[in-house]
Amino acid sequence: MPDELERKGSETTREPWADRAADLVVDLTDALREKGISPLYRITRWVIYGLVGGLLALVVGIALLIAVVRLLTVYAFASHVWITYLVLGAILTITGLVLWSKRSVKNKEH
Repeated sequence: MPDELERKGSETTREPWADRAADLVVDLTDALREKGISPLYRITRWVIYGLVGGLLALVVGIALLIAVVRLLTVYAFASHVWITYLVLGAILTITGLVLWSKRSVKNKEH
């Protein structure tokens, strides 16, 4: 009888192979999700936020440029649009020249 109790006790503590296989699959999928899929989700999220932010900045920039042109044309230069274009062109050209002069030139030795 003690032999029988000992055997039953060892069978109840031993896991069947199906449970071990299921645990292995769960552990592998958790590791795959942690090391592979989660970083991809984070990278994808930042790319999407960057694209949406860039498009939003582009739309706001264009709207501001239109507003500046309209305000200058109507209120500053009495419907002379060519003066507005001249002033904005000069401002943008001077800004471009200043930025161009501050660029860093890399020496390319061949």
